Amino acid sequence: MEEIRQNPEIARADAPPEIVGSASTRIQYTLRFTGAPSLGQLVAVAVATAVYTVLSWVVIQFFPSPLYGIGTVFVPIALGIPFAIWFGGWAFVIAYIGNFVGAGLLTGQSLPIAMLGGAADLIQLGLPMLLYRLLAPRFGVNSIGKDVFTQRGFLFFLFAAVLPNNIIGGAYGTYILVFAGYVKPELFFFGWFLWAASNILVMLVIGSVVLATLGPVVERFGLTIRNAFS
Repeated sequence: MEEIRQNPEIARADAPPEIVGSASTRIQYTLRFTGAPSLGQLVAVAVATAVYTVLSWVVIQFFPSPLYGIGTVFVPIALGIPFAIWFGGWAFVIAYIGNFVGAGLLTGQSLPIAMLGGAADLIQLGLPMLLYRLLAPRFGVNSIGKDVFTQRGFLFFLFAAVLPNNIIGGAYGTYILVFAGYVKPELFFFGWFLWAASNILVMLVIGSVVLATLGPVVERFGLTIRNAFS
């Protein structure tokens, strides 16, 4: 074990063991800028970006809420946040393109408003990624959320990837819609509640399952990003 700590490359060469309780695997996830991503990792990021963008457009276009620009049940967030946690710094690319293009330009928003609105997902996806990368090991939970169904793992998931990011991101995104004239000012709090509550529910019900079931598979195939972009 001491040898693995001193030489992380040894850990990277091994498949991670099964999660027992809230124990982390030997793989270390950081925000260091080192090396270059593999072709498989780049393909995984590209696919994640495309999936999140298309699903964002589909939900806004075909399952709208009473307020323009807000999906009734924004299912893509249940994939978007796991993508962010798995793919490190690429989270910001996935998040911005997904919102700017999928939930913005393709739904008829003007270019300036779509550009401003894209920042909402930088919060919703970027904040969980940062918290998992920076704090998960200190709290004894897995850095990509594979132990989400343990008590400690679920609590960390709740306060890192469910509540703060969706509450703050929902407030910002709704404000942009009000600023653009798409939502009446008096409906700001209703829109904020609808945005945040929908995302929170989707993450609790679907996002947790995605992290627990698909995270180990993505990691086992060597597709997770272990440093900032590689």
